[in-house]
Amino acid sequence: MNQAQRNTVAWVALAALLVILCVRLTTPEPIGDGVWSGSVAFLHTGASTVGNLTGPAEVMGLGVLSLLICGVALLARESISAGKWLQLGVIAWVLAAAIAAIFTAANRFAALVGVFDLGMALLAGWTAGILCHTPQRQRLVMAVLVGLLCAVTVKGLYQRYVEIPQTIHYFQTHQKQWLRQSGVQNNSAQVELFISRLQSREVSGFGILSDGFAETLCPLLLVGLALALAGLLSKPVATTVPATPTTPGKKISGKASSARKQPRAGDVNLPDHLVLGVVLLLVSLAGVAVLVFTGSKGGAASFVICIAVLAGAWWKRTWLAGHKPLAVAAVLVLAITGALGLFTYGMIHHGLPTKDLLYRWDYWTGAERMIQHHPLTGVGLNNFGYHYTQFKPPSAPEDVKDPHNMFIRIAAEAGIPAAIGFVALVLWGFLSTLREKAELSNEKNQRSLPMMGLIVLALVWWAGRLAVDHPGFGARGVATYQLALCALYAGAAVGGMLLANRLLRVIDPRYQRIVANATVLGAAGMVLYDQINMALATGPTAMLFWIILGAFAAGGAGKPPGELNSAGKPPNTFSAIAGMILGGALCIFAVILTIAVWVPTVRGTFPWDSSLYRHAYKRALAQRDWPQALKAADAVLARDTRSQGWLQRKIGVEMEMGINPRRAVLKLLSINRTDARVRLPYALTSRAGLTVPQRLAQLKLALQLNSDLPRTEVQRLSPQEVAEINTQIKKLKAVRSRSLSQ
Repeated sequence: MNQAQRNTVAWVALAALLVILCVRLTTPEPIGDGVWSGSVAFLHTGASTVGNLTGPAEVMGLGVLSLLICGVALLARESISAGKWLQLGVIAWVLAAAIAAIFTAANRFAALVGVFDLGMALLAGWTAGILCHTPQRQRLVMAVLVGLLCAVTVKGLYQRYVEIPQTIHYFQTHQKQWLRQSGVQNNSAQVELFISRLQSREVSGFGILSDGFAETLCPLLLVGLALALAGLLSKPVATTVPATPTTPGKKISGKASSARKQPRAGDVNLPDHLVLGVVLLLVSLAGVAVLVFTGSKGGAASFVICIAVLAGAWWKRTWLAGHKPLAVAAVLVLAITGALGLFTYGMIHHGLPTKDLLYRWDYWTGAERMIQHHPLTGVGLNNFGYHYTQFKPPSAPEDVKDPHNMFIRIAAEAGIPAAIGFVALVLWGFLSTLREKAELSNEKNQRSLPMMGLIVLALVWWAGRLAVDHPGFGARGVATYQLALCALYAGAAVGGMLLANRLLRVIDPRYQRIVANATVLGAAGMVLYDQINMALATGPTAMLFWIILGAFAAGGAGKPPGELNSAGKPPNTFSAIAGMILGGALCIFAVILTIAVWVPTVRGTFPWDSSLYRHAYKRALAQRDWPQALKAADAVLARDTRSQGWLQRKIGVEMEMGINPRRAVLKLLSINRTDARVRLPYALTSRAGLTVPQRLAQLKLALQLNSDLPRTEVQRLSPQEVAEINTQIKKLKAVRSRSLSQ
């Protein structure tokens, strides 16, 4: 390829990468036991019945596309720096550790999906780093981020004032029907959680959890506010107009006078940068309101901290320009000191001050025990929840799927070596954004992105989103509603991108760098929040984080095609050849993964995927075919060996068939060592197959675990349940005494 062809391919690769990011951020993520089995909606071949949720097939498909784009980007770059090659080696190290953890995981399929998800995020960031070596491409990323801000803001407002009230009304009117279709009990914890979230009216955007939405908003709001203020603070760019008989070479603002009408008395001529800045400022303030509507205290606190830091950096910008290493060292010392102080407080007081932080301390101490038992490979990505009930403190009331800390999660699920590499990548990403950058010329800054290209990018974005998230074209009413909403959000995205593109063209060139730094500061706010949250290891928010770090890093991507290095020599030939070989290998590997993993997952035939057996169990249960239901449950447990839900289902079927479920009951109790309630159904009855001494031991343990919970915890056993347990203990003691006397 010649230089022009390489440049075109690089632009297409970057646009495709941003489309994947946008599709991920505007498609809901599933939550629940294990990993949902999902299929791409327009293929109609998979086994998913979840609907409107991103499942493994979608994650794997987007992951394969990200790998392919990474390969294409390598082919398009003529030279890549040694630092970028080293960074890619660290990414390979982290992913290799995560792959090794698959083979010891309780749910290999969940761990495999996690590897695709983690790899997609890390490779997307690295690819953005080698593609965004020019200000023009960084402007594309900024424009897309502003488009995302507009889309998610419109979604948040619509959700707050339309979707949530409609959902509350529907639930109040059809509660029994909803419970029956969902298969949950009326007084279950799941229903209580759902009702509490409805009553709080928390906005979650396109996702499931409001915390993840708040974390996503942090960098989007920073880029929107920074670009809006850049427009308000900029001065009109002076342009010299050639001398004519009527205009003798004077300087005017904006375009040449020949392209404008002559001003008339009373006309108000506002500069573009001022008008556009006001519009974007209003959009950003609406986004701040949506952030408040999420109800996420941590997300709001992170955003406020970022704003304070940004204001302080602007105030002391002259001092920072000459003392950047000292400022970076101070930030690192402050972060380490804060972490050590939090850890010391927790060790002394056996917890942290607030209720939310106390829960986090429980997650972290449970994870610490898990890491001690699995230090090298971890338990497998997306497998934390299968082991947490074995290691969590008895006083911890909650069972969670991750430890709500990105670094602890990687250590627990992929091992300590992977966590070291992951931490190195985060530090590397932030430090690389602090390097000195080349000065931006007015000529480059004045060149705008093609309007039609941005519109096409938005159309591909929402077409891809519909393909992943569409409810099915047979459901006409729902499909029409989804299409109308997508048109609304797509229009907001297009408007935001065009607004940002025009504003980036007319602002003072030096402000573009400030906008980029503000966006990176938003990513730092994400890391801050993720010390008590859960999003940055895998998931769409992680991809956003790594793309921001990669796109706005400086000095590490290598020279643009054809450019000479500092010694006056052409780009490194070895680097170019290595890039072509590795890029081709990654493209071939993406094709192999498509055939060997993605297509079977879409069809529901991948060997590690238990979706076929899950559906077979539901069919057998509906027909009350107990032998087939037991066979299907065993098949699921062979692929999901520590699933408490499926162990309970198996136990229930064995009781119906008159089979002694003692073995499954003992396995369940060995997995869940800290929950009082999980023991009661099997210790209070003789049908579970436990011996009298075993039943006595489990009932006494249930009372002990209950007493360890805080007095105000709603998960505690009621006085009636405690009385029933004490009565049953007396009866069992009497039975044991009679058997001993005989």
